Amino acid sequence: AKERNLFFMEGMWTRFFPAVEQARRLVLQEKKIGEVVSVISDFNFDAADGDEYPSSALYSHSLGGGASLNLAPYPAAAASQFFGARTPDNIKVVGQVDEFSGVDLQGVAVVSFPAISKLSPALDKSQSEEHTPKLPGAGVATLSFGYLGESVEETTVIGTKGRLTICTPSHCPTKLHLSLKAPGRGQSASELEYDFPLPEDTEDIINAGGFFYPNSAGFCYEAAAVARCIAAGKTEAPQYPLQDTILNMMIVEEIRNQLGVKPL
Repeated sequence: AKERNLFFMEGMWTRFFPAVEQARRLVLQEKKIGEVVSVISDFNFDAADGDEYPSSALYSHSLGGGASLNLAPYPAAAASQFFGARTPDNIKVVGQVDEFSGVDLQGVAVVSFPAISKLSPALDKSQSEEHTPKLPGAGVATLSFGYLGESVEETTVIGTKGRLTICTPSHCPTKLHLSLKAPGRGQSASELEYDFPLPEDTEDIINAGGFFYPNSAGFCYEAAAVARCIAAGKTEAPQYPLQDTILNMMIVEEIRNQLGVKPL
């Protein structure tokens, strides 16, 4: 694609939801929660609710089954966007692999992102906004994914001045909750809610029986963004550039290696 100057992008639709775009603005541009300290993101559901074990493709190793390939990319992409898509300096993973099918059933990864400066705000006399000893850019993410039970499915970004939650279902969200802290441990200065309703279903969609998965109308955001990029002659989408895809593929691959999932 690069050689031919063509548009190319992984279809990570989550990055294009207005709620997620607003989350990036609040955290990365407006610095509403200060320095990002950590991100906690989960995506777990009970696959046995609707997918028969072991015949479902979700449990087929040869067809790319397993929670790490089907679910882990979402919390990985959710977390990495708040750390500048930098390569982690450490990843630790625990979880379970199904002996019969060979696919992973659930896991938790703790990911450490490196600092971009060796001078902490607490020691930086040139600024007075931050007083944390945390080095700029450094932080950790906790990523939970699995087939065995249904989690809340939220992404919470914790900062030195508050926290932002991308509300459930965080892989296709319509709401944010921003909590700004006041001086003193456990003190809250303000709580803010942001709502981004989905487009209403058209008559054709209703007559066809509607969507199968939650918030599927949100695919329109990704489609519109890609159309704008192509019309403008761009070869990547700024919401999810190729370096982000490669980074998150690396995280998922490391998860699978540490869990002991055999290569495809």
